[in-house]
Order: sequence, then C-alpha cells, then structure tokens
Amino acid sequence: MTVEEFYAFTDTRPDNEKWELIEGEPVLNKERQINAPWSILPGLGVRVSRTNRPEPDVLIIPRASDPSKRDTSEVIAAFEVLSPSTAERDLRWKRTAYVGLPSLTYYIVIAQDAVDVVIFARDTGFAERRFRSVNDSIELPALGISLPLSEIYRDTGLK
Repeated sequence: MTVEEFYAFTDTRPDNEKWELIEGEPVLNKERQINAPWSILPGLGVRVSRTNRPEPDVLIIPRASDPSKRDTSEVIAAFEVLSPSTAERDLRWKRTAYVGLPSLTYYIVIAQDAVDVVIFARDTGFAERRFRSVNDSIELPALGISLPLSEIYRDTGLK
C-alpha cells in the first residue's frame, strides 16, 4: 500500500483509531498516554518513504511546518511510548526509519511498564543512552529542554 492508498483507507476509519503505515501495511495502534510538557500533534505521520508513514506519539516539528498536513518529513524530535505489541518495531524499525531523516535531532522511546527511557541523539551518532531512575532528567540541549523522568512517569505508580 502506498501513502496515498493509506490515506484513502484511513479516511474511512473512525477518528479515534490510530493507524500507521509500515512497509506498505496498515497497522492499528492502541492509544497511549504520555505526560510531557508538549502538545501532541494527533494524526501527523512521518513520511519516511513512498510506502512508510509511521505516526509517533509526540512530534516536535519546525515552527514553519504546517501541522494541518497529514504527514511531514521535517521532524526535529520523535517520541514513542512502548507497549508490548510495539516494542520491537519502535526500538528497531522506527529507529532506523527516523534516523534517516536529515532534520531529526532526537528519537526518544519511553517504556510504559517500567521507568526506562532511551534516547538516540544525532550529536552522539544516534548511540543508545538509557535512563532508568525517576531522579534522572533527559537533556535535549539542541531544543533547550530538560525533562525529569519524574514528570514523564508522574501518576503512573512507577518508581
């Protein structure tokens, strides 16, 4: 399925369903919650190729980008919240797809069943950096952001 065929398909689906296009196949994802100081851009996918349009849980895009579009390839940071059904795809396939975007500075993966945040940053060659304590903060200097894990995991019961 191409991205255009994917859009024709998702136009027929209920608004509360979250679909991604992975290697030409539509994939339904369950909604996930994240506590973060950013606004979520719902329904904005990342066009990484003609047949791939994953949809991160949270995106940071340049101010000049048009968030009313259905997809973008201008992504500064992408956040994914892991679930058992998406963990392998988020940590492997999406990481490879996203880091191929010239504009991407950070790819952040957040576990929802344990305090565990993985950051892949362009300035470290997208090497994995893992944080596992609520006393840690993730630093995103290119964005001027410091985000305590205690905020990410607030009200989750995880310590």
